[in-house]
Amino acid sequence: MDNNIIGQKSVLIPMTQEDLKMLHAWACDPLVCQNYHKCLTDEESMLKQLLCKPDDNIELYTINTKDSISIGKLSIEIANDNTANLDMLIGEKIYTGKGYGKDALKAAVKHCFEDLNLDAVKMVIKQDNMRAEYCCWSCGLREDKYYVSEKENNNTSRMVIYKKDYTGY
Repeated sequence: MDNNIIGQKSVLIPMTQEDLKMLHAWACDPLVCQNYHKCLTDEESMLKQLLCKPDDNIELYTINTKDSISIGKLSIEIANDNTANLDMLIGEKIYTGKGYGKDALKAAVKHCFEDLNLDAVKMVIKQDNMRAEYCCWSCGLREDKYYVSEKENNNTSRMVIYKKDYTGY
């Protein structure tokens, strides 16, 4: 069975150990880290752990272009309340602002609602990351007014889309 999620410009491919090398390279790049709400070094070790010991509630993907260039990562964490928490990063700077993140997010939202039959999709972003906010807005996500950020991520906001508001892509 093919576990790839296919968008119009991007393909989400299940992550492997080999993909952690590119994540390590992005963690060393301050221009990539400045717009991401998590510490990429911590994220890398968490992903390494999940790849060694998979969790049924977490799906890890590498964002690729149609010509198989790995440009980012996306994770889907399914919560107990039948919602998904998405986390996405375009790490290859030359691919930012070209619609790949938007396409990958649309494909992931579609997967969550149509394949996984979830009730809502949520995504935490850095408050001053205008690209991420625009990407979420263009994919139908809106600001979650009830979100209270944690101490370590106090400069974040959360975007959400509910199944009733999803029109399909």
